[in-house]
Amino acid sequence: MNNKTPHGLVTGHNLISCIDGLSLQDFDDLTNCTRIATRSADLVHNRFTNSQHWLDEYVRTLMFLGWSLHEGAITTRTRSDISGSIADFLVRSAQTMNDSRQGNAMIDTLDALKPNKPAILSLDEESHKGHRFQVAPSRYDSRGNLHMAVFNLELVANTEKSSFLFWAWEKQSATLVQQSAFLKLDRDVLDTKRELMETKLREQVMKRFALRKMTQ
Repeated sequence: MNNKTPHGLVTGHNLISCIDGLSLQDFDDLTNCTRIATRSADLVHNRFTNSQHWLDEYVRTLMFLGWSLHEGAITTRTRSDISGSIADFLVRSAQTMNDSRQGNAMIDTLDALKPNKPAILSLDEESHKGHRFQVAPSRYDSRGNLHMAVFNLELVANTEKSSFLFWAWEKQSATLVQQSAFLKLDRDVLDTKRELMETKLREQVMKRFALRKMTQ
Protein backbone atom coordinates (compact mmCIF):
# COMPACT_ATOMS: atom_id res chain seq x y z
CA MET A 1 0.00 0.00 0.00
CA ASN A 2 1.25 3.50 -0.91
CA ASN A 3 0.73 5.83 2.04
CA LYS A 4 2.17 8.89 0.30
CA THR A 5 -0.30 11.61 -0.64
CA PRO A 6 -0.94 11.55 -4.42
CA HIS A 7 0.05 14.46 -6.63
CA GLY A 8 -3.59 14.87 -7.61
CA LEU A 9 -6.86 13.20 -8.44
CA VAL A 10 -9.40 12.75 -11.22
CA THR A 11 -12.99 12.19 -10.14
CA GLY A 12 -15.94 12.86 -12.39
CA HIS A 13 -15.07 15.92 -14.48
CA ASN A 14 -12.76 17.27 -11.74
CA LEU A 15 -8.96 17.44 -11.78
CA ILE A 16 -7.54 18.17 -8.31
CA SER A 17 -3.94 19.33 -7.91
CA CYS A 18 -2.13 18.93 -4.58
CA ILE A 19 0.94 20.76 -3.28
CA ASP A 20 3.72 18.76 -1.65
CA GLY A 21 3.08 18.22 2.04
CA LEU A 22 -0.69 17.90 1.84
CA SER A 23 -1.73 15.37 4.48
CA LEU A 24 -3.59 12.20 3.54
CA GLN A 25 -6.49 13.29 5.75
CA ASP A 26 -6.80 16.62 3.97
CA PHE A 27 -6.45 14.89 0.60
CA ASP A 28 -9.31 12.54 1.48
CA ASP A 29 -11.44 15.42 2.81
CA LEU A 30 -10.77 17.44 -0.35
CA THR A 31 -11.65 14.46 -2.52
CA ASN A 32 -14.80 13.56 -0.59
CA CYS A 33 -16.11 17.13 -0.54
CA THR A 34 -15.53 17.40 -4.29
CA ARG A 35 -17.37 14.14 -4.99
CA ILE A 36 -20.33 15.04 -2.78
CA ALA A 37 -20.62 18.56 -4.20
CA THR A 38 -20.43 17.24 -7.77
CA ARG A 39 -23.13 14.67 -7.11
CA SER A 40 -25.34 17.21 -5.34
CA ALA A 41 -25.13 19.66 -8.25
CA ASP A 42 -25.67 16.88 -10.83
CA LEU A 43 -28.91 15.87 -9.11
CA VAL A 44 -30.54 19.27 -9.63
CA HIS A 45 -28.88 20.78 -12.72
CA ASN A 46 -27.29 19.68 -15.99
CA ARG A 47 -23.69 20.87 -15.92
CA PHE A 48 -23.57 21.17 -19.73
CA THR A 49 -26.82 23.05 -20.40
CA ASN A 50 -27.26 24.96 -17.12
CA SER A 51 -23.69 25.54 -16.01
CA GLN A 52 -24.26 28.66 -13.92
CA HIS A 53 -26.93 27.09 -11.71
CA TRP A 54 -24.85 23.90 -11.54
CA LEU A 55 -21.83 25.81 -10.24
CA ASP A 56 -23.96 27.75 -7.75
CA GLU A 57 -25.28 24.48 -6.31
CA TYR A 58 -21.78 22.97 -6.26
CA VAL A 59 -20.41 25.88 -4.22
CA ARG A 60 -23.43 25.91 -1.89
CA THR A 61 -22.80 22.26 -1.09
CA LEU A 62 -19.13 22.94 -0.34
CA MET A 63 -20.16 25.79 1.97
CA PHE A 64 -22.58 23.45 3.78
CA LEU A 65 -19.66 21.05 4.33
CA GLY A 66 -17.53 23.75 5.94
CA TRP A 67 -15.90 25.69 3.09
CA SER A 68 -16.18 29.49 3.11
CA LEU A 69 -16.32 31.37 -0.20
CA HIS A 70 -13.83 34.22 -0.56
CA GLU A 71 -15.70 37.52 -0.56
CA GLY A 72 -18.91 35.52 -0.94
CA ALA A 73 -18.72 35.56 -4.72
CA ILE A 74 -17.97 33.44 -7.78
CA THR A 75 -16.04 35.45 -10.35
CA THR A 76 -17.65 36.43 -13.61
CA ARG A 77 -16.75 34.66 -16.84
CA THR A 78 -13.40 35.28 -18.50
CA ARG A 79 -12.32 34.07 -21.95
CA SER A 80 -8.84 32.97 -23.00
CA ASP A 81 -7.76 31.94 -26.50
CA ILE A 82 -5.64 28.81 -26.39
CA SER A 83 -2.44 28.42 -28.38
CA GLY A 84 -0.78 25.14 -27.48
CA SER A 85 -2.13 22.73 -24.89
CA ILE A 86 -4.64 23.36 -22.13
CA ALA A 87 -2.18 21.63 -19.78
CA ASP A 88 0.38 24.37 -20.48
CA PHE A 89 -2.31 27.01 -19.91
CA LEU A 90 -3.19 25.46 -16.54
CA VAL A 91 0.46 25.48 -15.46
CA ARG A 92 0.87 29.14 -16.44
CA SER A 93 -2.32 30.03 -14.57
CA ALA A 94 -1.16 28.15 -11.45
CA GLN A 95 2.18 29.95 -11.56
CA THR A 96 0.39 33.30 -11.23
CA MET A 97 -1.45 32.31 -8.04
CA ASN A 98 -0.51 33.54 -4.56
CA ASP A 99 1.43 30.42 -3.58
CA SER A 100 4.41 29.80 -5.86
CA ARG A 101 4.24 26.08 -5.07
CA GLN A 102 1.02 25.69 -7.04
CA GLY A 103 2.76 25.97 -10.41
CA ASN A 104 5.04 23.04 -9.57
CA ALA A 105 2.11 21.12 -8.10
CA MET A 106 0.14 21.53 -11.33
CA ILE A 107 3.13 20.31 -13.34
CA ASP A 108 3.43 17.22 -11.11
CA THR A 109 -0.32 16.55 -11.34
CA LEU A 110 -0.37 16.77 -15.13
CA ASP A 111 2.83 14.69 -15.42
CA ALA A 112 1.12 11.99 -13.34
CA LEU A 113 -2.08 12.23 -15.39
CA LYS A 114 -0.57 12.05 -18.87
CA PRO A 115 0.44 8.34 -18.80
CA ASN A 116 -2.70 7.32 -16.84
CA LYS A 117 -4.93 6.23 -19.73
CA PRO A 118 -7.93 5.16 -17.58
CA ALA A 119 -7.97 8.55 -15.81
CA ILE A 120 -7.68 10.45 -19.12
CA LEU A 121 -10.47 8.36 -20.66
CA SER A 122 -12.70 8.96 -17.63
CA LEU A 123 -12.04 12.73 -17.72
CA ASP A 124 -12.77 12.79 -21.47
CA GLU A 125 -16.06 10.96 -20.96
CA GLU A 126 -17.23 12.92 -17.90
CA SER A 127 -16.38 16.29 -19.44
CA HIS A 128 -17.56 15.46 -22.99
CA LYS A 129 -13.96 16.02 -24.12
CA GLY A 130 -13.60 19.32 -22.31
CA HIS A 131 -17.01 20.79 -22.97
CA ARG A 132 -17.31 21.29 -19.19
CA PHE A 133 -14.63 20.42 -16.63
CA GLN A 134 -13.16 21.70 -13.37
CA VAL A 135 -9.62 22.13 -12.12
CA ALA A 136 -9.05 22.56 -8.38
CA PRO A 137 -5.55 23.47 -7.11
CA SER A 138 -5.18 23.13 -3.34
CA ARG A 139 -2.75 24.72 -0.89
CA TYR A 140 -2.08 25.54 2.76
CA ASP A 141 -1.77 29.09 4.03
CA SER A 142 0.77 30.17 6.68
CA ARG A 143 -1.62 29.07 9.45
CA GLY A 144 -2.17 25.60 8.03
CA ASN A 145 -5.66 26.31 6.69
CA LEU A 146 -6.61 24.32 3.60
CA HIS A 147 -7.57 26.38 0.55
CA MET A 148 -9.02 25.27 -2.77
CA ALA A 149 -9.43 27.28 -5.96
CA VAL A 150 -12.19 25.93 -8.21
CA PHE A 151 -11.88 26.80 -11.89
CA ASN A 152 -15.03 25.84 -13.78
CA LEU A 153 -14.01 25.64 -17.44
CA GLU A 154 -15.71 25.28 -20.80
CA LEU A 155 -13.70 24.42 -23.91
CA VAL A 156 -15.14 26.09 -27.01
CA ALA A 157 -13.51 24.54 -30.08
CA ASN A 158 -14.31 23.73 -33.66
CA THR A 159 -13.49 20.06 -33.12
CA GLU A 160 -13.42 17.45 -30.34
CA LYS A 161 -10.20 15.78 -29.31
CA SER A 162 -9.52 12.85 -27.01
CA SER A 163 -6.99 13.65 -24.29
CA PHE A 164 -8.10 17.25 -24.79
CA LEU A 165 -5.86 18.59 -22.02
CA PHE A 166 -2.70 17.62 -23.89
CA TRP A 167 -3.74 18.35 -27.47
CA ALA A 168 -1.72 21.11 -29.19
CA TRP A 169 -4.51 23.51 -30.13
CA GLU A 170 -3.77 25.90 -32.95
CA LYS A 171 -4.13 29.63 -32.40
CA GLN A 172 -7.74 30.86 -32.62
CA SER A 173 -9.10 27.28 -32.86
CA ALA A 174 -10.00 26.94 -29.16
CA THR A 175 -11.15 29.20 -26.34
CA LEU A 176 -11.52 28.53 -22.61
CA VAL A 177 -14.40 30.17 -20.75
CA GLN A 178 -13.68 30.22 -17.03
CA GLN A 179 -15.39 31.01 -13.76
CA SER A 180 -13.54 30.84 -10.45
CA ALA A 181 -14.35 30.34 -6.78
CA PHE A 182 -11.80 30.51 -3.96
CA LEU A 183 -12.62 28.60 -0.78
CA LYS A 184 -11.12 27.89 2.66
CA LEU A 185 -12.00 24.90 4.84
CA ASP A 186 -13.19 25.14 8.43
CA ARG A 187 -12.24 21.70 9.73
CA ASP A 188 -14.43 22.06 12.84
CA VAL A 189 -17.53 22.47 10.67
CA LEU A 190 -16.47 19.60 8.43
CA ASP A 191 -16.07 17.34 11.46
CA THR A 192 -19.76 17.83 12.28
CA LYS A 193 -20.68 16.61 8.77
CA ARG A 194 -18.61 13.42 8.64
CA GLU A 195 -21.41 11.00 9.44
CA LEU A 196 -23.61 12.53 6.75
CA MET A 197 -20.71 12.50 4.30
CA GLU A 198 -20.06 8.82 4.89
CA THR A 199 -23.70 8.08 4.12
CA LYS A 200 -23.60 10.12 0.92
CA LEU A 201 -20.33 8.54 -0.22
CA ARG A 202 -21.72 5.03 0.25
CA GLU A 203 -24.45 5.95 -2.23
CA GLN A 204 -21.93 7.02 -4.88
CA VAL A 205 -20.35 5.15 -7.76
CA MET A 206 -18.21 8.05 -9.03
CA LYS A 207 -14.81 6.86 -10.22
CA ARG A 208 -11.72 8.09 -8.38
CA PHE A 209 -8.21 8.02 -9.88
CA ALA A 210 -5.31 8.94 -7.60
CA LEU A 211 -2.47 10.43 -9.64
CA ARG A 212 1.09 9.51 -8.78
CA LYS A 213 4.19 10.16 -10.87
CA MET A 214 6.01 7.09 -12.07
CA THR A 215 9.21 6.42 -10.14
CA GLN A 216 12.39 6.14 -12.15
